[in-house]
Amino acid sequence: MIKKKKIVFAINNLGIGGAENLLVEQVKNINLNYFTPYVLTLLPQPEINLGGRLSENISLIEFKFRGFLDIKNLIKLWSFLRREKIDIVLTNLFFTNVIVRFVAILAGVRVILSYEHSVYQDKKKWQIWTDKFLALFTRKIIVGSTEVLTFTAEQENLSVDKFCLNFNSISSKFSHIKTDRNDVLKTFGLPLDCIYVVTAGRFIEQKGHIFLIEAAKLLHDQGVTNFQVLIFGQGVLKDKLQHKISLSKLDSVVKLIDISPMSKILAVSDIFVMPSLWEGLSIALLEAMDAGCPIVATRVSGTSDVVENNKNGLLVQPKNALALAEGIKELIQDKDKRLLLSKAAKERVKSFSIEKNIKVIEKLTFMD
Repeated sequence: MIKKKKIVFAINNLGIGGAENLLVEQVKNINLNYFTPYVLTLLPQPEINLGGRLSENISLIEFKFRGFLDIKNLIKLWSFLRREKIDIVLTNLFFTNVIVRFVAILAGVRVILSYEHSVYQDKKKWQIWTDKFLALFTRKIIVGSTEVLTFTAEQENLSVDKFCLNFNSISSKFSHIKTDRNDVLKTFGLPLDCIYVVTAGRFIEQKGHIFLIEAAKLLHDQGVTNFQVLIFGQGVLKDKLQHKISLSKLDSVVKLIDISPMSKILAVSDIFVMPSLWEGLSIALLEAMDAGCPIVATRVSGTSDVVENNKNGLLVQPKNALALAEGIKELIQDKDKRLLLSKAAKERVKSFSIEKNIKVIEKLTFMD
């Protein structure tokens, strides 16, 4: 009889986000004949979170750390890893990467894996030094795109051999979602006879929403009127974005909508836009391609691993509202190109399956 390995998937919390979504899908697809998975969170769960997507047989362990030097919770975490005799930890995001790897070392966990999800240009020196030190005890640092690998290896002065390229991936589940388009539009109180340019993500600088609003203004001023921009999400920049919309007299053209299920967001996405300033490899982008959305995306880290310009999407320079507007306008006015890019996107994203992703992780745990 095979002795199952106990593996902990650790992250800050299960709020709505790409890293969180990827973790949930990995847990759901890991081979339960060989592994007993746990999900561990260090920070309080937001009201809207992905916990409900975990099956009942998955143990969810929740901590409420108050910072890096929360001695009480550090001891609790060490005790948990020792008591359960955890074989493997897989950590995500900087706070959890530091805490769980450090405690796992002290607890004698045999296999430590860590995820680097994006290009973090604003890392402070102490953060880089901390990551570099913990890398000594980490079997592999997993990255979801080639650019993240290159950037992080250079930033932390680590050999590329320390990394494992494992493309961010999704579970294909949106391939027929477009049939729900009109019904979903009715639930949002939106007209059916309009082209919807859609994006989804936290209202933070990284996501580049301000440039999408500026692109919408350029299109509106050019007399392009048969479209609306829907921006789904929450975040600290909500008021700033709404002020920009109102100042640009775009209240009837651009709408901020609260967090919604991706099934609904993608059902109404006639054109999906990713105006980000930087990324790893966006899970939302992969899901949009799975749903057959024509894509306009910025040429940032990770995107070029999946989108080929004019083949399965359009790529434009980041922070360039004019280029973004031109790409959107091209697809608004060319239905045939929208259809062509839609079919090509659905085909391309098949290479980014969660089944491939989790097999790479499983293989890493069995390395000598």
